Amino acid sequence: MRRAIIISSCSMSKTASAPISFQKRTRSIWKPKINMADPITAFIESLLPEEAPEERLLRKYAEDRGIPILRRDAAAFLRVLAAACRPARILEIGTAIGYSAAMLGNQLPCTQIDTVESDLDRVVEARENLTRLKLEDRIRVIAGDGADVLASLCVPYDMIFFDAAKGQYIRLYEDALRLLNPGGLLVCDNCIFYGKVTEAPEEAAHKHRTIIANLRAFLNKMMTDPRLQASLVNVGDGMAVACKIKGDCLNHD
Repeated sequence: MRRAIIISSCSMSKTASAPISFQKRTRSIWKPKINMADPITAFIESLLPEEAPEERLLRKYAEDRGIPILRRDAAAFLRVLAAACRPARILEIGTAIGYSAAMLGNQLPCTQIDTVESDLDRVVEARENLTRLKLEDRIRVIAGDGADVLASLCVPYDMIFFDAAKGQYIRLYEDALRLLNPGGLLVCDNCIFYGKVTEAPEEAAHKHRTIIANLRAFLNKMMTDPRLQASLVNVGDGMAVACKIKGDCLNHD
């Protein structure tokens, strides 16, 4: 049985005054598939505000090394949701290098954030980045499988953000709803899967069939769940957003 290992941010060496630096690692290169020939996409990109310098540095590092993080339009959308929700506590599944956690931490100075990552190398990178950005006191990195960690948690959250392996979202779903406060938001990135979610699983490339089948099952469950008010938005690579309906507002007809 796998155990989630909770890693306290406070155990990091104090390097907050040092400039952000990164160690080079060899990985297959991922690049966001954005068609800038699309005038609508280009127009939206042109309107987005500049990211903070530390966020730009993290984005450049991620893009140079093929590490998937939030696209700029998706990051801007997540900021809007966070500003509207005003969460006291956020849970993120899929830390990567800590970009989205840092972005939310900078935007919401009174919010506590727990972020879960299964790749131990990424955990180290994220903790280093958050320490250098002086966010380690409010952002806790948890190393472990997302489903295992979710099952072990009992403290509620006002916003839960999935940005991990999309084929695994269905495994995270029920525990996420259990932990989500009434009125809270569940936000899930990469739900369009570069358009592949529109393909019938049996007709898709063999390596994508399970992912597509699981992602479709997740979206169908989320969109029809009477406990939620949900939508799928074509921003970034597709964001599914749902608000957990308060008990006295449920339609029992």
